[in-house]
Amino acid sequence: MRLPDFIAVGPGRTATTWLHEALRGHVDLPWKIKETDFFTTNYNKGIEWYAHHFRYASGTRPIGEVNPYFGFPEAAERIAQHIAGCRIICSFRNPVDRIYSSYKLWRHYTQTRLPMDEFLVKVPQVIEVTRYAKHLADYRSRFGLDCVMVCLNDDLRADPQTFLDRICDFIGIDRYPIASARTAKGAVNSINDLPRYEWLARRARHLMYWLEEKQAYGVSNFLETAGAWRFCFGGGVEFGPIDPDIEERLLAILRPDIEALEKMIGRDLSAWKQARVAGAGLQGGRLAAAALRELQ
Repeated sequence: MRLPDFIAVGPGRTATTWLHEALRGHVDLPWKIKETDFFTTNYNKGIEWYAHHFRYASGTRPIGEVNPYFGFPEAAERIAQHIAGCRIICSFRNPVDRIYSSYKLWRHYTQTRLPMDEFLVKVPQVIEVTRYAKHLADYRSRFGLDCVMVCLNDDLRADPQTFLDRICDFIGIDRYPIASARTAKGAVNSINDLPRYEWLARRARHLMYWLEEKQAYGVSNFLETAGAWRFCFGGGVEFGPIDPDIEERLLAILRPDIEALEKMIGRDLSAWKQARVAGAGLQGGRLAAAALRELQ
């Protein structure tokens, strides 16, 4: 039974899809699927179920998974239990950008209709997984400082090749040039719009999840390649920038964690602590400041 040598735990919306595409063909990844979600939602299926996703591993190169387990303490505990020597890659992005991107993803897949302020109160996990310093400390304590790598999305956007080179060194493979022009730009799987037909997107989402549950990954991948998912989930109203009131409140909540992360990784993250938005985006409402204050 072969299990990963490394796991890129995210969190989500921090270039995890980019990393999966960049590593494909150079390491052994889960068969025909990016995220197994084993250490979170599918843990009850058993470790053999998880290992089955790596049944075609060559045995000559590292096995890995790119899955946003970051921010879920039970996932860190389970990884440490089953793969004590696993190497961990954490990818961090400007926290407000990550939170807004997560909200757009939920809207894009018709998982919520709520305005952003109400959504963040109802789904506090979106903010919780963005407390980078808090959860990074947990991974470091479980796996050791040398086995936990921190990557910043800022570095990816500045120089994708150098960003990838560092990861290759960490997981123990030879460096190689980025092959895909899309990957070379450093941005993959961006969410910019709502579905043109909400009813169609809801049905497509149910089908997509059903196919994954049945492990019909080939069918789902075919539909993605054919553009079916893109047609069902996009083409509607485009998102604008985040509401400035929401941005200010999120910065107030997350600034202490950003400052703690600066000390942990020895990087200046001043740009993450400054508001940048001047106008409101597609939010659907004003900030529920009192409610968000309770999330600190």
